[in-house]
Amino acid sequence: MTEPAAVEEAATADDVSVAGPSTVDRPATDGPQADGPQADGPQADGPEAGGRGWRDSVRFGLVAWLGGLLACVLVTAVAWLPFEHIRDAPRNLSEAVQNWHRWDTTWYVIIAESGYRSDPRSAAFFPLYPMLVKIVNPVLPGDAFLAALVVSVLACLAALVLVDRLATDLLGAELGRRTAFYLIAFPTGFFLIAAYNESLFIALAVGSLYAMRRRHWWLAGLLAGFASASRVAGVLLGVVFVFEYLRQRDFAPRRIRPDLLWVALAPTGLLAYVAYCWSAFGDPLFFQKQQAVWFRDGYTAPWTPMLQALRLIQSDPLLLSPTAIRNLINLIAAIGVIVLLCLAVSGPWRLGPGSGYLVLFAAMDILLPLMSGVHSDYPLSGIWRFALECLPVFMVLARMGGRPAVDRLFLMAALPVQGVMILTFVQNQFVA
Repeated sequence: MTEPAAVEEAATADDVSVAGPSTVDRPATDGPQADGPQADGPQADGPEAGGRGWRDSVRFGLVAWLGGLLACVLVTAVAWLPFEHIRDAPRNLSEAVQNWHRWDTTWYVIIAESGYRSDPRSAAFFPLYPMLVKIVNPVLPGDAFLAALVVSVLACLAALVLVDRLATDLLGAELGRRTAFYLIAFPTGFFLIAAYNESLFIALAVGSLYAMRRRHWWLAGLLAGFASASRVAGVLLGVVFVFEYLRQRDFAPRRIRPDLLWVALAPTGLLAYVAYCWSAFGDPLFFQKQQAVWFRDGYTAPWTPMLQALRLIQSDPLLLSPTAIRNLINLIAAIGVIVLLCLAVSGPWRLGPGSGYLVLFAAMDILLPLMSGVHSDYPLSGIWRFALECLPVFMVLARMGGRPAVDRLFLMAALPVQGVMILTFVQNQFVA
């Protein structure tokens, strides 16, 4: 989309990114998007408007965060009521919290306490999150697990604030709030609070994406570098960086400036981990090879794990087994993400031209687990947890939620399912 003439003149005379944003966004109306052109660029008119926007985002992010924490605490507190006769059932809330020490959490705690050399299988987990746990642990009471929870809980707050800020900047305040709330209310939203690296990765990725939109290229590259140290998908932010940089300059080579070079920061986290693996294990790709321990040992066409899940579902057409139910949930999540990403670029709920780079990142991000299916009874394992990273999915849902009936239907479905998933998780049953 062509930028205003003033911006074009500024771009040809000097680098527009030095002075900051200079275009104005019209937030999309609630409900189906009206036909016709939509202005692109940041929404705020000046420093005061930007300050108010951040204050509002922090305020709402805090409310959504407290609501999510309260829900997790309440469900955890009552999760063992039907099983109080079990010998090792928790006797108080403190012991109940220890039941969040499940699955991937165990490996992050091992890395934080003993490093990667204590168990080479842990190399499949990227280092930034356990490094933060190791840093925080000495200054907090309790053990590394409690430190991991603190890191995740604080990262969750940062993620919700940044999601609200970015969605508000693109769509307006009401849709921004709904996007953040739908994210934490999603059935796997509790992973933003669990001792996993989900909330940290989302906070860094969304922060980088917001910085790109605001043309703070150095900050976008820096946050992308940290994201690539927490998840291999973080390196994809480098591709998105280049796309959005060029888009904001109408893909005109004459408007490229030296600040494009900040993209070189994006893979630094991954490269640092590659260097560590080379030094510690004699193999720069040791972390990738350890994925085979977790039944991910190669890449296939993205539809292959989906077809495998479908065959497993068909083997139990009555859906009476947990395996069939879990595969059905994962398949619905995978198809749902794909459909919603398509709706983000076409149809009555499309997000507008300024959202293209968000859709690009989400599409690449969800392709990674789809192309590296798990060789087990759950080929799409984790897919509805990775859906949390696909911000345009929740933005489209937020637009749909402009209709009260859709909003209530989503919440009535998502929140009870999340409660069941929390109950399942704390009782050490496989969730995602």
